[in-house]
Amino acid sequence: MIEINNKVDYIFYTNGTPNTYKIKLILLELENSHGITFESKTIDITKKENYSDEFVKINPNKKVPAIVDQTGEKPLIVFESVSILIYLGQKYKIFLPDFITNPNENSDVITWSVWQAANLGPAFGQFFHFSYFSPTLQEYSLHRFNNEAQRVLRLLDDRLSVSPYIGGNEYSIADIASAGWLLYLNFVPFYNATKERFPNIFKWLDLIGKRDAVKQVNQSISEGFKSFNPAGIRALFTNDPELINAKAPIGIENVVLKYD
Repeated sequence: MIEINNKVDYIFYTNGTPNTYKIKLILLELENSHGITFESKTIDITKKENYSDEFVKINPNKKVPAIVDQTGEKPLIVFESVSILIYLGQKYKIFLPDFITNPNENSDVITWSVWQAANLGPAFGQFFHFSYFSPTLQEYSLHRFNNEAQRVLRLLDDRLSVSPYIGGNEYSIADIASAGWLLYLNFVPFYNATKERFPNIFKWLDLIGKRDAVKQVNQSISEGFKSFNPAGIRALFTNDPELINAKAPIGIENVVLKYD
């Protein structure tokens, strides 16, 4: 299944989901600014390709994204989305201020990048899972992760009220890290995230939306909605055809979430 193509600089293992869109964003930026080349390899988790012996050699954690850097003497594997962003930012001296010359700015960017991986991503991902992929209704989990999603959205909106970009005054990997998840808000008000409730986040979305790489990923997200079907993921957790083919966990329409 996995074949290394030595004619390109990077092999990018993806499946068209928020964490992989982070890496697509930076690779597209580097393609434009540094002329790098990359090949995307899709790992179909509904077929459990991420558990294959071949892919486990790429990422023992069995998740995407991952990259293979083929620009050196030997191929170098990097996995975990923020780890990849930091690696590429440091390697190409782009979207990540230098620690020696700009330690404060470097710290801010890395802090907000890691914040995304530790807070925004898990809150959004778990809420989305229990809203669409869970085979049965888990009301406590819905309330728990909705509350956490609201907390991180409010925190980020406050951050963007005093800074044009998430990491500071310049576009950085901190923006790319959160964009992988937040670009979806351009299409659907997940988490009840609207311009009225979070004006600074949407101002930031408009700002980064001017970048060519962001425009391309927005197009990919838009196309992905056309084929979105939770049944494939839900089938990983149940064999019951009624539960698999339901549009959402049965009974979720009766759950009232708070958006204070």
